Amino acid sequence: MLLFIEATPATVSPTLPSWLAFPLLPLSLLGMVGLFYSIRGLVRLFDPAENAFTFSAAQPAFRFTLTRPGQYEVGCTRPGRWGLLFTLPSVVLEVQALPGGVVQRLTPPRWSRTKRTNLSGDTTLRFDSFSAAAPGEYELRNPGAAQFNPGDQLRIIPDAGFKTVLFILAIIASAFALLGGGIVGSLAVLG
Repeated sequence: MLLFIEATPATVSPTLPSWLAFPLLPLSLLGMVGLFYSIRGLVRLFDPAENAFTFSAAQPAFRFTLTRPGQYEVGCTRPGRWGLLFTLPSVVLEVQALPGGVVQRLTPPRWSRTKRTNLSGDTTLRFDSFSAAAPGEYELRNPGAAQFNPGDQLRIIPDAGFKTVLFILAIIASAFALLGGGIVGSLAVLG
């Protein structure tokens, strides 16, 4: 008895046309540039060159000068927490424009899960925000300074708002352009 086995032709994987490399490789370079600028923008958002102040939470009062009006956030930074959440003390901070401006009361949120951790392991929880109507000198008063842990710092920076989400989306889109354009463009070049 003879068995005949029919040979099937080998399947050939389709190759990408080489012309596809011309738009994809520049897209990869554009993704690299976009990734650089969006990461730099995100870093500058939380470490601005001006209107950023850091001082010990043990100080009962701190004076600072703002050069621009707008929304500003106050956060509490605890050193060496490496992303772990901590509980903000239930104190009421006061911000007042000097001389004799309106007093704004800042209270900690009940459910604070908005945190930032830097490469040193310092974790910052957002306390509250205040509005500066005009540039000038302001004072932050901390009547509950004794309730903060030793080493805690209060930090005033311009409020990031929705910009954080936009920068994160730009980082994701740039990374896809960099990797997708680079890999598919390289495969098109290699055939």
